[in-house]
Amino acid sequence: MEKICQSCGMPITDNSQLATNLDGSVNQDYCKYCYKDGKFIDDVTMEEYIDMCAQFGAQANMTNEEMKAFCQKLFPTLKRWKDKTKTE
Repeated sequence: MEKICQSCGMPITDNSQLATNLDGSVNQDYCKYCYKDGKFIDDVTMEEYIDMCAQFGAQANMTNEEMKAFCQKLFPTLKRWKDKTKTE
């Protein structure tokens, strides 16, 4: 199964894309664009993050509208957002 970032859903194709924990060790759950040195880079709600990620539709061969719809379905299933969707 393909590994994806548990924050943004980006496919992680090699270890250079992985994030780091506070102690400098590799974090297997998140990409380096979402998580660095043990914390999330962007302190945002899931809805705000979906809007941010929707701008990158072209990178995933989608329109920005398709990317937003994709993120709206995917993000509630990801580790970072799973527990927060009940409280927001």
